[in-house]
Amino acid sequence: MKTILVVAALDTKGTEVAFCKEQIEALGAKALVIDGGILGRPTIKPDITREEVAAAAGTTIEQVRKIPAEGDAIGVQAQGAGIIALRLYEEGKIDGVFGIGGGMGTVLGTGVMRALPLGVPKFMVSSQAGNPAMSPLVGTKDICMFHSVADVVGLNCFTRMIFTRACGGIVGMARAEVKEEKNAKKTVALCAKGSTEDANRMIRQRLADAGFLPMTFHCFGFGPASLEQVIADGYIDGGVIELSSDWLDRIGGGSSFPPDDRYENAGKLGLPQVFVPGTCDLIAAPPGKYTGRKTHLHNESVMSYRSSYAELHQVGREIGTKLSKSEGPVTVVIPMRGFSVFDRVGGPLYDPDANGGFIDAISAFSDKLKVVRVDAHILDEEFADAVMDAFLENVAKV
Repeated sequence: MKTILVVAALDTKGTEVAFCKEQIEALGAKALVIDGGILGRPTIKPDITREEVAAAAGTTIEQVRKIPAEGDAIGVQAQGAGIIALRLYEEGKIDGVFGIGGGMGTVLGTGVMRALPLGVPKFMVSSQAGNPAMSPLVGTKDICMFHSVADVVGLNCFTRMIFTRACGGIVGMARAEVKEEKNAKKTVALCAKGSTEDANRMIRQRLADAGFLPMTFHCFGFGPASLEQVIADGYIDGGVIELSSDWLDRIGGGSSFPPDDRYENAGKLGLPQVFVPGTCDLIAAPPGKYTGRKTHLHNESVMSYRSSYAELHQVGREIGTKLSKSEGPVTVVIPMRGFSVFDRVGGPLYDPDANGGFIDAISAFSDKLKVVRVDAHILDEEFADAVMDAFLENVAKV
């Protein structure tokens, strides 16, 4: 029998949790209820009390109640509940996590879910699921956010329907058996934006032809952070090829959110790496954010703004510093005729002088990194061949 850990604040969500517990058990699973609430009293009896949750976080519920900011207080409870959830999972006592709540309940539920490894079923029913401000609560974890539409308050014909479907979702996820793949192929991560898709496709094919299994991450939003999470969790064993500009977005105020340890986890593991300044000719940000730059409208929510020499020099300097610490071989391969589909002769973002900022900065690390300049555009087959040659050369060194 599968066991689902149900997370909520039982002083405000007791009725709703009791209903969800009934639905989960009606589907043949067991529901284990943990109370992460702070104020008031639980309206139903939990299996794991709020006092136990606070203790797991190294404090008491009385001390938590004294924290002035409610967000900080719920963060402590989320930490304690996450510690308990991880222990229960490692002991084989739970098979998934289910949360329900509004704003604070979503902070609590997703906080517990983020404490668990990738692959553990995580299902959050939230009235704020569609709120862009909630996206950091998902972060790099495989959390299913289920929009309750109505507030998660009370039982009626609509909320019963929503809760029942959601309970079916978490039980189904827990029952879905994932077959362990007996595969000798090593997995290689590839991170890039769509503005270099022709190059991405050619490199993926070359990796497959060489006996590797490509795993692709989108170099936008939280895609780079997700890549670092997957590397840290041990899913990448063959190496990493980056055609990445998320660090430029971070420097220039674009819409990518790389973590502080970006470009470091693969190096710590000694994986072979190739870095290409793919799409470093552009900062991806909402339309209207900048003036006085060359632009190209990507879609209604993203404008491509031409990067400057100074910005690219900073990118090269900071990424060079990170890559130079790697315990495995690293090669930087530079397409001298342009960094993206827009950065070529006649293109809307063509500016070889600005690209020189990255080239000048990264070249200062030539004693620690191998830097290869290729007289080709990033989308040329000749360049894809150069990237693959550099990667295979590094693979042979480990």
